[in-house]
Amino acid sequence: MSHKEYQRKSTHMTDTSANTHRPTLLFVDDEPDFLSSLEDYFSTFAEVYTAADTTTALTIVETYKPDVIICDLRLKEAMNGIEFLEKTITISPDSERILITAFGDIHSMINAINRARLSYYLNKPVDFHQLKMAVLQLSEITHLRHQNNNLLDTLRSTNTELAETVEIRNEELRQAYSHLQELQKTREQMVRTAVHDLKTPIGNLELVLNELERGTYNDEDFKELVSIARMSSGIMRTLVEDMLTVAVMSQPQYALNEDVFNLSEFFEIAIEPFYTTAQNKNIQLIMNWGDNLPDVYADPNQLRQLTLNLVSNAIKYTPQGGTVTVHAQYNDGVLLFSVTDTGLGMTSDDIANAFQEFRRLSARPTGNESSTGLGLFIVKKVVDMYDGTVNIQSDGQGKGTTFTVTLKLKQAIEE
Repeated sequence: MSHKEYQRKSTHMTDTSANTHRPTLLFVDDEPDFLSSLEDYFSTFAEVYTAADTTTALTIVETYKPDVIICDLRLKEAMNGIEFLEKTITISPDSERILITAFGDIHSMINAINRARLSYYLNKPVDFHQLKMAVLQLSEITHLRHQNNNLLDTLRSTNTELAETVEIRNEELRQAYSHLQELQKTREQMVRTAVHDLKTPIGNLELVLNELERGTYNDEDFKELVSIARMSSGIMRTLVEDMLTVAVMSQPQYALNEDVFNLSEFFEIAIEPFYTTAQNKNIQLIMNWGDNLPDVYADPNQLRQLTLNLVSNAIKYTPQGGTVTVHAQYNDGVLLFSVTDTGLGMTSDDIANAFQEFRRLSARPTGNESSTGLGLFIVKKVVDMYDGTVNIQSDGQGKGTTFTVTLKLKQAIEE
């Protein structure tokens, strides 16, 4: 077998084994014919770049970061091969380096290996097959190093993502724990408030029962006892209902149960019971909206809670002979709902803390009505569920109050 035939056969076998990775090579030599021969031979299985001077070669190194750099020791310029390869270390530290030399001085080679981090050095005249074997071995090392670096980068990225995910979960757990603490605090405060607020109506009911048991009452006394019992049971029922409402709405999984209904009909029905309450206090109750309020998607129970609390509060804190005006309008997906009274008004401190749990106003109800301190807290809860707003306007004590609510409600279009 001739030398030429052996080269071709060896190249074919090596190409088949290296199909998965095509190395990038840089040859630096000041002999054009030699560079041309190198390019013809090695381009069959590699990406080959050649440079006849170190300036061009350094540009190629910086641009392509070759797997293997092969350079002649003696170049026709101030910089020799060792100095050039040494410069490439900072530009492309992962490249492997081969020095071609016509000299066999062992001390020079040791110096070159230390300075330029040589992987191989070959003597001239160059055996292309030997050079190919060295190139393939070194390019495979470089390829494996790159794969390892990529795996390390992926691992670092995965670890970073995992750390971020863990931090997100930790933050969610911290928020959940904080929410549980708030719920626990609310529950404890509810119990204390319930115990305090239930003492009086329970005492009144015991008084009524004792009087009924004694049987020493006339018809007028009986009516008064029934009135006391009804008022006491009403106080207890309102407190229990408000506490249950707050407990349900404070659950993390709580969601609105939306349905389609007409706003005009809704407000007519929701406010109708207050006419009797207002009439008993000689308060004029005015409803101000037209028949053009549309059908909307909303949770009727929560909207009813908001309406009842605002209207009942207005009547509760308005003295006899006053006026309570309820206004509603709908434009561009937003319901504007306001309740204005000519009652006792609110201080700046009342306004600032109005929506806190169990917060009672500085003014007292004008008809000895009860107050759980949860009504406005419920209003704010409902408003937040609709990404809405609630504002309070009052010029001070004795100058009335206006509550204005905006809710984003989707209009139901008839098909």
